[in-house]
Amino acid sequence: MKILDRYIQGHLTKGFLLVLLVLVSIFSFLEFVEELDSVNLGKYDVIDAIIFVILTIPERTLWLVPVSALLGCLIALSVLDHSNELLVIRTAGLPIRKIRQSILKATSILLLIVVIFAQFISPNLGERAWRDRALAIAGDIVVRKDSGTNFWFRDGRRFISIRDMVFGRIPTGIEIYEFNEGGELMLFTEAREAKPESDGHWVLKDVTRKRFKGFEVEMEQYPILRWDAFLSPAQGAVIQLDVDTLAPSDLYFYARDLRLRGQRADRYELALWRKLNVPFATLAMVLLSIPFVFGPHERGGVGRPVLFGASVGVLFYVGEQICTQIGLIAGIKPALTATAPAAFVLVIALILMRRVY
Repeated sequence: MKILDRYIQGHLTKGFLLVLLVLVSIFSFLEFVEELDSVNLGKYDVIDAIIFVILTIPERTLWLVPVSALLGCLIALSVLDHSNELLVIRTAGLPIRKIRQSILKATSILLLIVVIFAQFISPNLGERAWRDRALAIAGDIVVRKDSGTNFWFRDGRRFISIRDMVFGRIPTGIEIYEFNEGGELMLFTEAREAKPESDGHWVLKDVTRKRFKGFEVEMEQYPILRWDAFLSPAQGAVIQLDVDTLAPSDLYFYARDLRLRGQRADRYELALWRKLNVPFATLAMVLLSIPFVFGPHERGGVGRPVLFGASVGVLFYVGEQICTQIGLIAGIKPALTATAPAAFVLVIALILMRRVY
């Protein structure tokens, strides 16, 4: 039994990795072609575009896992079926139920890897990729320290330092320096964190402000202070990450904070549920492939399974996009719109499996 488990799981793993490699290569090439439009903006060159595409491979891979699992499983099982190996395995006394368990064991390992990727690997590399890209496009207007995560911005005689970005969106550890024409420090402002607003202003929290007049220092403290930020759109792009780059935990806490402040968090909740939905969609796709191979059908090569899997993958992607966009417009909870396509596929898979077994 263990030998057959390993044999079946080995074929499934090879099929999945082969399909994933092909799809990631195709979509990475398309991403590189798209990035060529940004080449020569600031200091962004072809080498930077290549590095960006490489660093975003984990993020791209995450969204391709469900379709890759479907195609990989279909191809692996169809190859075994075409070579009569499935027939031999079943004749040797291994029922379809046991084969299905072997498939689900391999899928459970895949789902664990997907969760680790979504939380730890993809966000870290994605953050570096998008930040380095923004820094290169911004050119000389932004300086980033070699050590730590500090960002420095300059506007004439004013400088701002941001120590870090919580959830990839909230500036923390803010220091603002303003100098006079003689190069003397006139005003120093320090804040625990800030909330950027759409009109270009920032709301600073837990603020300490020091005014320097000769040898005298006047200190003021404010719980909240509205500040006219001088950051340009290019500079703002450096410190704020793309929503899809954030880890599920960061998306959850940031969306929660927005709701506590009475603000809309649909965009971040949708990104969160889309990432949480990847393992669920992967499981649904794998279950859908099983009745297609073991059900009544004409024997053939792997052409039909590939065509079926590709068709389902395209329909799933289009359906997901339609559901999520309609949900945002109609104000439907993101948890429902993000999981609806995968739930539909799962229901179809379970109905087909009942007919087979």
